[in-house]
Amino acid sequence: MGGGGGGGGGGAKINLLGICEGGTFTTCYAALHPEDVNAMVLTITPIDFHADTVENRKGHGFINMWTRSLEPDDIDRLIEAHGTLPGEFMGSVFALMTPMRTMTKYNLDLLDVIDNKKRFMNFLRMEKWISDRPHHPGEAAKQWLKNLYQDNKLVQNSFQLAGRTVDLGNIKCPVLNIYAKYDHIIPPATSRALKQFVGTSDYTELPLPGGHVGVFVGGRAQSLLGTGIAEWLTGRE
Repeated sequence: MGGGGGGGGGGAKINLLGICEGGTFTTCYAALHPEDVNAMVLTITPIDFHADTVENRKGHGFINMWTRSLEPDDIDRLIEAHGTLPGEFMGSVFALMTPMRTMTKYNLDLLDVIDNKKRFMNFLRMEKWISDRPHHPGEAAKQWLKNLYQDNKLVQNSFQLAGRTVDLGNIKCPVLNIYAKYDHIIPPATSRALKQFVGTSDYTELPLPGGHVGVFVGGRAQSLLGTGIAEWLTGRE
């Protein structure tokens, strides 16, 4: 979750920008502290964790399906065995979502760029970034997987943080919701569901070409992402 904007004194409202899981955290903050938030921008953010069943697109929403197939006790045992939800474990889950792509990128894709230093270095930077997966704190991971992915409590207004219920209707600030059209990790329907739950009429969606990572590294999406956010924020300070 990131925040910024709003000049003036210590009581100035802030603009929030959330990405993926961080976007869900950002949404919770905006619902619990609406008096602090001037505007909220979300990118590739899951809100309705069961909305993948609405689109039912082949190859999309595997994490949603996998998590719902587990028993709550399975999740508890997994996390208690490690004390956390290991980043390496989730990395393997993401890799298994696209097994053929995972196998071929280290030979076919690598061979395509090996003689071009710029493209080769970009390939290595991407691999380093993808592999940089911090562990999830254990209790937070249990809430993330059980309360949200399994029980879908966020859109039911029954998700609680520190004893307070997260009511999405409390989000009164302007909202820009950005999603990737071909996102297999966060299916578009799970993001777009936000519109029907927030308490603001100033709601905008920005669909971008590409997949989950392509929103930030794809050439076409890059040219639209920053500009789209900046133009939307103009006039909402």
